[in-house]
Amino acid sequence: MRMSICTGHCRDKKRRRASALAALLLPLATVVFPAQASGTSSLHQASPVASSGQAVSGANSTLSEVTVEAASERALRHRVDHFVAAVVTPPLTHESILRWNKPLCPLVSGLPRSMGEFILASISQAARDAHIRLAGEHCQANLFVIVTPQPDTALKRWIARSPRVSTPHGTAPLKRFLHSTQPVRVWYNPEPRCPGGFAASSESGASLSATIVGGSPMEPGKSLGPVHCENSMDGHLTYGDVRSISYAIVVADASKLKHVKVGQLAGYVSLVGLADIQSDTDGGGAPTILRLFQDPNPPQGMTPWDQALLYSLYNTSQSGKLQMTDMELTMVKRITP
Repeated sequence: MRMSICTGHCRDKKRRRASALAALLLPLATVVFPAQASGTSSLHQASPVASSGQAVSGANSTLSEVTVEAASERALRHRVDHFVAAVVTPPLTHESILRWNKPLCPLVSGLPRSMGEFILASISQAARDAHIRLAGEHCQANLFVIVTPQPDTALKRWIARSPRVSTPHGTAPLKRFLHSTQPVRVWYNPEPRCPGGFAASSESGASLSATIVGGSPMEPGKSLGPVHCENSMDGHLTYGDVRSISYAIVVADASKLKHVKVGQLAGYVSLVGLADIQSDTDGGGAPTILRLFQDPNPPQGMTPWDQALLYSLYNTSQSGKLQMTDMELTMVKRITP
């Protein structure tokens, strides 16, 4: 048998080999063992992946909410667009949308005092909410609300005393107004004005007056002649002059109001008296007091859509050719909760 005798020198050599091997294994132990010994270390290493998954899930949820909101806003914008197109009388291509620019002075006639005052207060409040200027307490009436069982007789007397009614689009609109059989009919007498709310200059004019059943005087003022504005030429985006309501007459047939509450009538005449509304409109299916005579369950007064319409009409630029679009955007903001 062969035996190996290891001297001190040999033992030192073995120890050096063992130390070298330990030195090689030590880095491996440092990397491997902590991960194996600690479960938390392994979870912590996986947590960024989990967090990333949660972040992606949250982002998808937020994106989904934004998509739903965008779709909802588009749907509302479509409804508002349809409503405005169905309600507002479209002007000719070279004209602005008609509205009040002078201080408003409403007068209600033909009703018991308490009802008349209620409707008068409703019109005034609707005007304030829309930022329409109101005249003083003792003013010359320019918005006449007449409730009478004989509307044709009342209008014949008015037209006989008012030969200077403004008819820039011919007499057809006036004839339709005079011969209408609707429960409530409205005549808006237009006048040209300079943008910015300044009255246009007039070289001539004749006083207008009429007597309505019940003896209520009507003095709408003077008819304007040629208008001369500082910048009277139309631009690409603006009108040189704008159309303003000089006076308006709202005539309600009392014989067709049997099932109408005073609050409903107040809301209806407030809307049609302050905006140039298309006759016999159904409001394009929107929730509006204009459905008063068509819907079996109409609103009890002006709705948020009606209020938003008036606000948008009087708080967008009348001289801007994109006013209709601006009105729709403003309405969407006013209606959105």
